[in-house]
Amino acid sequence: MNITLKISTVNLKNRLPQEVQVFSSDELQEFIKQGTVIKKNKQYLLIIHHRQFTLQCPILHMNDGGYQLIWPSFKLPNRPYPVFVYLNAVAWYLSSGESMRSTAQKVIHVFGLSTFSHSTLCRFLPKLYPILPFLIQYGAQIINDWGSTISQFVPRNHWDKQQCALAERLNGLLGPALRAPPEFGSWLAYQYFTQTGRFLV
Repeated sequence: MNITLKISTVNLKNRLPQEVQVFSSDELQEFIKQGTVIKKNKQYLLIIHHRQFTLQCPILHMNDGGYQLIWPSFKLPNRPYPVFVYLNAVAWYLSSGESMRSTAQKVIHVFGLSTFSHSTLCRFLPKLYPILPFLIQYGAQIINDWGSTISQFVPRNHWDKQQCALAERLNGLLGPALRAPPEFGSWLAYQYFTQTGRFLV
């Protein structure tokens, strides 16, 4: 079955029902008006604020014969936490001077998680460097929509000059991930997917 992916923006609040629909009723009605049929739902796990949710992602049978999976912008494939959790962890690590272990503990506390390993942050951060040229394109829009992104940058002694330069540029873009984690993280993931057809990581 040939399935394309349509990414959807979803407003993720602290209090949610146990099951989260990744489309609004208005969006669903618009699809139905166009002759779309919901073929089936795929379910994914999401953990945030001491709760576990099941995401219901519909597979739509489009009237051109193709299929589309509706995917929420805050969800990354094969990861249990929303995208803004990972981006917040990176932004805090780059700007605070704290260790990865200390950053992981802060993330656990702030987002109500049972676990968040420093090794997750260690793997996630290098995956953002290759897509930095794409993220830099959103710099002006980030400043316009989210305010100044200038924040303190704390380089690490074991980084070489190239890694320091990459980390500093990344840190300059991710400031809003500390001020408005859910909204900014979902927005950034949505922008990147819309442009490239790929997930952030």
